[in-house]
Amino acid sequence: MLNIKKYSNGRFFDTVAKEYIKPEKLAELIKKGEEIQVTLAKTGKDITDAVIGPFLKKKEQKKESSFLATDKLVNWLGEVIDTKIEQVMNVVKLPTREQVANLDKNIKELNKKIDALTLSRDSATTASTAASKKNTGSSRNTASKTKGPGKKKSNSIPPADRNKKAASARSVAGDKKTASTSPVTEDKKPV
Repeated sequence: MLNIKKYSNGRFFDTVAKEYIKPEKLAELIKKGEEIQVTLAKTGKDITDAVIGPFLKKKEQKKESSFLATDKLVNWLGEVIDTKIEQVMNVVKLPTREQVANLDKNIKELNKKIDALTLSRDSATTASTAASKKNTGSSRNTASKTKGPGKKKSNSIPPADRNKKAASARSVAGDKKTASTSPVTEDKKPV
């Protein structure tokens, strides 16, 4: 155990080592856990608790203040960051998570409706195709019954196109006639 005397000028004197101790060294000894007894040099009154107490309080205050300062800093940074993010979001105008979730839900509902409409359209198309095949088959039978041996088939070529085909057929036939009527000799080709 160290016996330390405190003088009226505030200096500490180690009676074992016979030297003055700075308050910083006294604080180190207290931190290390050394047993210390502090007395007043004039009266010899024990003031250990009064001397050691402030050092311990300073140590606790430093811990608390560092935590308080850190907590305040973290809270302040969080608020600043949140504010900046809101400002950026307002400028960029990106949708929020809630808006994206609602949009996704609406898209899924619309896809279900589209699938239902597609199925109903496909089933209606299948039904109408089957009905038209039935009607086509019966109309063919009636058409073949109504056509007699003296009836002419209708031509599927429009009249304007029929006239063009007839004119081109005549010109080809005329070329053949001229080729066959021209005099041909054995050495000469048709002129």
